[in-house]
Amino acid sequence: MPASNLLYAGRNVDFTRAITKPEFSKRSILDHDSFQFVELWLRREKHNDALFYWTQARSFFEASKILQGTASPLTSYYCMLNATKTLLAVKGIKARESHGVSGEAVNSRTLLANEESSIRHSGILAELSRYLGETEGNSTHSLDDILSNLPFIHRAYVLTRKKDAELFIRIHEPRYVRHPTANRVWLAAEVDDHEADRRVLRWMPSHFEIDEGYTQSRVIRATHRVKWFPRQGAGPSTKEAAISRLRSRHRKLRLDVVSISATETLWYLKRRLASYTIIDRYGLTLMMMAMHRLSELARYDPKGLSRHLSGKENWLLNEFLSLAPAQFVDEISSEITGLEFRMPAVRR
Repeated sequence: MPASNLLYAGRNVDFTRAITKPEFSKRSILDHDSFQFVELWLRREKHNDALFYWTQARSFFEASKILQGTASPLTSYYCMLNATKTLLAVKGIKARESHGVSGEAVNSRTLLANEESSIRHSGILAELSRYLGETEGNSTHSLDDILSNLPFIHRAYVLTRKKDAELFIRIHEPRYVRHPTANRVWLAAEVDDHEADRRVLRWMPSHFEIDEGYTQSRVIRATHRVKWFPRQGAGPSTKEAAISRLRSRHRKLRLDVVSISATETLWYLKRRLASYTIIDRYGLTLMMMAMHRLSELARYDPKGLSRHLSGKENWLLNEFLSLAPAQFVDEISSEITGLEFRMPAVRR
């Protein structure tokens, strides 16, 4: 008997963008503008300090739309900074009023590989990394490596670098499923037909495997099983303990199962390929690290930034500057509220 979709509070438990405390029992939010919903949510929850940061973040976001590439990193970074301050304020986390990140050029050649960004021991980004529970051993990463680990610009990265293989493979309907008899649950997802080849899937993270129980489609699953509560007789404390265990596992899975914001959220599995430098950080942290370094260039070396934007890596960099602010806002909106955001045409 195959595993069935996990139900909680009468709803399928889908995989969500919220990393730390997803609200598995809540309905998705259908909204064209997550800025507006989060503002209403902050008002309702009486997070007044957080609301101030959020409205500032929106102003910087709107400003970035009309600025050229040599200036937009400044406002885009401050959008991310204030959105992160919103999250920390909602969670009651105190942080030093410093950025928590710094950057430098390690070579005079105008290459993204020579631009580095480092997380500091304290400050806003440092606290975000701690809140998310990141365990990456390296605190310094090049812009080239950071951009290669972001799915929403990966096609631009592959074409710019002329890579033979892509780091991310498309998956569909990631959801939690339940063992038919035992009280165990795990993550499962379907893989695109053209990527269902075992030669492609052999480079999945070690804690994923092919589910051999399916013959009509290729399904992959996480190997870790989370203890769930029995169908009958479970009390509130037992259920809450099971949710806590699932949230803990979900946070770890979100390092490898990543999303692209679109009309319908697109999900990808991050493989382990020797031709890439794998960074075990979440997209929120990586986007902010990259945008901070670019904002430093905009402030202190605008001609250097202009050379990047007009050089052979210009398409990749412009794609990041264009897409990252909206991607960041979508992801941190879910993190602030614990809710999943979808465009109104997509119902679940």
